[in-house]
Amino acid sequence: MSTTKGGLRFKILKEQPPPIRLHHGEALWVLAHLGFQGKASRSTFYEYIKSLRKLGTPFQHGTIGAGRRGLANYSYCHLMELALVLTLRVYHVVPDSILAEIIRYRRTLHRYYRRAYADRELRARISVQASKRVPIEVRGIFLDLQINFSGGTLTSFGPPRLLSPFEGLATFAKRDVAARALLPINISLLSERLVSTALRAPLIRTGPRPAQKNRRLGPRPKQAGTMTALRGDN
Repeated sequence: MSTTKGGLRFKILKEQPPPIRLHHGEALWVLAHLGFQGKASRSTFYEYIKSLRKLGTPFQHGTIGAGRRGLANYSYCHLMELALVLTLRVYHVVPDSILAEIIRYRRTLHRYYRRAYADRELRARISVQASKRVPIEVRGIFLDLQINFSGGTLTSFGPPRLLSPFEGLATFAKRDVAARALLPINISLLSERLVSTALRAPLIRTGPRPAQKNRRLGPRPKQAGTMTALRGDN
């Protein structure tokens, strides 16, 4: 059992995210199918992700994934970092100040990404006294980066913290955080969608090639899919 800051106790699941090793083109396919490409062209989206890599996201400078001979391998945590960064976009770009803080807290966030997947079935049932209304059920844990902006400048970031389903809902209801630029994100639902999409990614051979061993759990599709973006949370 574990106790959150708000005093809520819950059982921690031991399930870990499956081993994922995707090539650059396949990682782009996953992000596009999660809705992050939006209406941008494939080439524009590719160049934006490329620019993030030059800034150290999701790989540390001087490395390209964990593959042998410097080959690009996107793990679960790499994909989650990209998904988080793309979720934090403001007018289609992520401020450099936020990127720097995500890199700064990378070790902590990697631990939180794994926890988000393991605790995705945590639930909170909220009842509101209103006629003809059914109770609201929230599933998964939330990630609060504690971000604040003032005059277009980042004034505070972190430390990142995880919130239970109840704490996540309570945060949205508090008046003192209503004016915050970025409120907590349901990181468990993002994790669940990402893993489901990554396990059915087709084989796409573009750019640096990844190692072939244990690149994903799911069977290899017979035909590659397209980079058509689906609607999703952005």
